[in-house]
Amino acid sequence: RARARAPPVRPVAAGLGGVAHSGPRRQPAMAAQLKEIRERLNADPFRCELSVLDLDEKESYELLALLMKVLAYLDPRHDVDVREEKPEAMYQRVSEFLHILGYQCSFDIEFQQGLSTGEKNTVHPILYWLLSNLEPLKKRAYLAKFCMNLEVPEEFLREEKVHEAFRQYKELQSQFKATHAHLEKERQGRMNPTELQREVAQLDAEREQLQQKIQHLRGKTEKDEGFQILLKETSLLRKEQEEEARLAEKLAEQRYQLEQTEQLYMERSAKLREMRAAHEADGEGSAEAMLKVLRSEVQKNKEALSRTQRESEEKLTRLRELEAAWSDPPVNRENVEHMEAEIRAMQEQIRSLEATVEEHNQDSRLTVYKQQTKNVAKKKELALQEQKELEQVRDELGKELSTKEREYEQMKGHKHMNREEFKNYAAALRDKSTKFKKLKAELSELRHEVAVLIRTEDVLRSKDPTPHGLRETEMALEKASVEKAQVDKLKGKTLDEISSIVTKINTQLKEKKNKLAPQIKALRTVRQNFQQVEMKYLEKKGAYEQAKSGMDGDLRKIAGEVKQLADEVQDSERKYYELNMQINAADSKLERARKEASCMRKEERHSDAYQTLSEEYAVQIASLDEQCKDVRKEQKFVKESHEGNLKQKQAFVQLERLMALKLKVTMQEVQNTQQYGGMSLGGRAMLDASTAGVERLVIG
Repeated sequence: RARARAPPVRPVAAGLGGVAHSGPRRQPAMAAQLKEIRERLNADPFRCELSVLDLDEKESYELLALLMKVLAYLDPRHDVDVREEKPEAMYQRVSEFLHILGYQCSFDIEFQQGLSTGEKNTVHPILYWLLSNLEPLKKRAYLAKFCMNLEVPEEFLREEKVHEAFRQYKELQSQFKATHAHLEKERQGRMNPTELQREVAQLDAEREQLQQKIQHLRGKTEKDEGFQILLKETSLLRKEQEEEARLAEKLAEQRYQLEQTEQLYMERSAKLREMRAAHEADGEGSAEAMLKVLRSEVQKNKEALSRTQRESEEKLTRLRELEAAWSDPPVNRENVEHMEAEIRAMQEQIRSLEATVEEHNQDSRLTVYKQQTKNVAKKKELALQEQKELEQVRDELGKELSTKEREYEQMKGHKHMNREEFKNYAAALRDKSTKFKKLKAELSELRHEVAVLIRTEDVLRSKDPTPHGLRETEMALEKASVEKAQVDKLKGKTLDEISSIVTKINTQLKEKKNKLAPQIKALRTVRQNFQQVEMKYLEKKGAYEQAKSGMDGDLRKIAGEVKQLADEVQDSERKYYELNMQINAADSKLERARKEASCMRKEERHSDAYQTLSEEYAVQIASLDEQCKDVRKEQKFVKESHEGNLKQKQAFVQLERLMALKLKVTMQEVQNTQQYGGMSLGGRAMLDASTAGVERLVIG
């Protein structure tokens, strides 16, 4: 059992991208991360008031509580007490949310163990990444609720209600995307009032300058008679040029839309041909064809993913270079002049070196090599130009690919639900549909009953114009008024009796108070003593409950740790037994393979009848093939003779019924002849031909 346990978790520390580092080089980076985490947690909206030492000395469940606090700020559904949640459920919830947010790490077994147990090397990088990108991640978490698509299987979409609900969901999702894009565009397009005022002032100044220029040109051209005609023609030319530019833009846009439509049509037609070919094949072939289509799509998606990852890595490296350049101190004029002076000095040094090289290389034999070097340099320049052109083409294709992928995402969407969530969603939909049908049936019945009641009320009103039951209520009111008068008389008598009883009770109470006065005084002293005792009791009870709560918390914590360790032991034992069984099976297979190899080398025999196991299997396969052929022949013979045999069976059944009827009729006639003395009935002569214990009846 000790060997079957899982290996200890190695320290994994993911940086901003989730990449693991180790060794002493990580210590400054970890210290910087801790400082950054402390500053972010002490600021709004968390205000934890921590120091670096407090943060570093926190236990695993405290670190997980901090992580849940940050995640709850991004999404309120993560406001969960980690001590009351199972580690597997916690890891599933947090890992899915980190994957949605775009946290870059391997999500392997080491990461799972580190996150489940609250390891510092796993939790600190996650906190650093979340707190460094808090507002963008909050926006991403908000959009993920609405933009992550559901993956609904085809068998569920065949139901009309589910298909209609899914279509409405897609429409609402596209509407949300369009609304959000419009909102972001409006927010970006909104300008600062001070900038607008500055721009308005600049435009006013330009307007005044233009007005001055126009007045100056008018003063020059007033005497020129052909200027108005020229002005008119130039204005018409400008309008035509603007119209031509607008038409050119519209033509380019329509061509782009046409290309997109043609590309989409080609993809859809190819997919339709593949689906038709898969549908026209038989059952096994159609499944294989569908599997091939799905594999090809998965391969294309993998290639696109690898390409986008490679491009994103290149862009990230470029971004890091730009950030490093931006973090450098600003360059002033003195630095520029100093660098220019160094460049001039280096250029002069290069010229002097080239001159010395030319002086030393005056040999005519080196001209051939120089010519070759020049040709190689030209070829290198051409290759570099081709490389630049190919890079430009690659960038353009990457842009087109990104646009196509965005269109594909808008049409088909992303994955959102896992299998369990979708099962719950489908069960909820079924319950709602059954409730809706039941309530709809009840509503229709109630409406029918209301219509019947309204109709009966109309019929009764038409027969009797007075309200229903009015006369009976009048009679009841008269009877009630008479009874009320009688009751009032009785009340007067009872009130007198009650007043006399009250006076008697008051006198008795006074007497009893006088008797109980000394006892009440003794009770007051007892109450004071009771209050003192109760105060002591409450103090001791509070101390007891506080100690009990602390002990209960420790017991719960220890019980959780013991349960977790027991689960780990059970998992390790199960894995050990599974691996042991697999090893035994593999050993048996290996022993069989070794024996087969020795049999094939004719070192031993598999059995008395066969040299090797493969020969025995070949003979068995051949015999089974022969049996299959015989069974197919029998099947063919049965199919061919089935109709004739069926007709023959029906004829025999009918003959059997006919003979039974004949036997019944004959037996009745025999009974009649025995009863009436051998008289022939119906003109038919009968002869008893019973011989030697065999009863036969011949009918003439």
